[in-house]
Amino acid sequence: MPIFAVMKERRLSYGLLCLCALGLMMGCSGDGAQMRQQLEALEQQNVNGEKLLNDSLAESLVSYFDKHGDANERMRAKYILGCTYAALNELPRALMTYYEAADCADTTQADCNYRVLSLIHGQCAMIYHTQVQPRSELKELRLSEYYAWKDKDTLQAIKRYAQQSGAYDFLKMPDSVLFVKKRAARLFREVGKPDRAARTLGGSTITSLLKKGDISKALEYSRLYEQESGLFDEAKNIAKGFEIYYYIKGECYLATHQLDSAEYWFRKELHDGKDIRNQIAGNKGLQEVFEQRKNSDSIAKYATLAYELNDSAYSLSEMDNIQKYQASYNYNHQKFLAKQKESEAKIAWLTAIIVILIAGILFWVFFRRYHLFKHVALDYRLRNAEITRRFREMAKSVPLQYPTNDDWKQLRSLVEHEIPSFHDILNADDAPLTEMEYDICLMSRVHILPNEMAKLKQCVPSYVSNIRKSLLKKVFGKEGNADEFDDEICKIGNKTL
Repeated sequence: MPIFAVMKERRLSYGLLCLCALGLMMGCSGDGAQMRQQLEALEQQNVNGEKLLNDSLAESLVSYFDKHGDANERMRAKYILGCTYAALNELPRALMTYYEAADCADTTQADCNYRVLSLIHGQCAMIYHTQVQPRSELKELRLSEYYAWKDKDTLQAIKRYAQQSGAYDFLKMPDSVLFVKKRAARLFREVGKPDRAARTLGGSTITSLLKKGDISKALEYSRLYEQESGLFDEAKNIAKGFEIYYYIKGECYLATHQLDSAEYWFRKELHDGKDIRNQIAGNKGLQEVFEQRKNSDSIAKYATLAYELNDSAYSLSEMDNIQKYQASYNYNHQKFLAKQKESEAKIAWLTAIIVILIAGILFWVFFRRYHLFKHVALDYRLRNAEITRRFREMAKSVPLQYPTNDDWKQLRSLVEHEIPSFHDILNADDAPLTEMEYDICLMSRVHILPNEMAKLKQCVPSYVSNIRKSLLKKVFGKEGNADEFDDEICKIGNKTL
């Protein structure tokens, strides 16, 4: 073959090879542009607050950018996948994906996307907040704040700093709450956000100040919140979703002993705040008002309402916790779907056992708390009943007054109505109590003091102590002192504790 023909053939082959390579590069370039457009579209949906529910698309983006993207693109894709898992309520999976996204960041590079890195740690903090893990939440909020400062996003950094007060509040560190809130409010004002500053000084800030007894500062922040937060209309009604402030306002009036005003705001809380949190707060506030007014009927009414609402709220919370644990174990199960069937069966069995165990523990905790509250409520009713208070007043009267037969009947009726088994437990067939002994038992159960018993029964305190000591042996079969008798008799009616 002539040399020119060979060269021509080689040039033709080389040209075809170049065309193929160019076509391949153009195809890859087209795929890359399309993938970046899809990633940007999902990011925009996320910014707009739209839920990301297409996990297949997000996973395909992660797969592509893991192979063809730079550090920032890999981080952005994994962040969007984490947001998708979070929207699907797969929180453990979302948390793991967020951490994988953060690991993609190359903070040694000048073009590192600190904005996304700050958002990642902010989302981790949100998950820890829902799972009531304040220390982990605090750690993530600090990282989110740090990277927001690195991104020179001052407003975002201040927001993340202000959010740290919530974790301190849950950790019962009021001094830290106040420090963070005050500093955050000052920073918001410095960047021209007086409304955010006022909102920061509302809520838990006012509550923390009231607990510390700094009423003047609490009232100052309350006025600032109403004037500058932008949450109130012309009629001084707060925006929907913020009604819990009416309870805080009522607490301010309660602290200054303005009971009528406090009652007004607590009732407004009940009227405007329809969710269970607001209803609990309103009833609790009214209970406090009537405790100061010494209105026993209203105290009992609102205490009972608050108890019933708390009971419902606790049940809902426990169910939510069970669902969170279930979601966690469902995820663990999904991780191993690709394994052998024998391994899947073992994992499923283990998961079921753990869920049942957790459900049992939660039920036991609920059962304990429920009966503990019943015990407190029973003792509260006995201690604060009208006839009990009358007995105490007679013991303190000058000149001394003594209970009538009708008074004793009312006391017996109170105790035996609240604890139907009380009489039968104390009066064994072989050793019935005398009238004096039974009256001492009744007074001990409603928490009347020994020296008050002595006055009401017209005897010396030592005689009452001797009777109580002997009753410990006679009724409960124990040797001990009079105080031990009081402990034993107060257990009657609370045997389930």
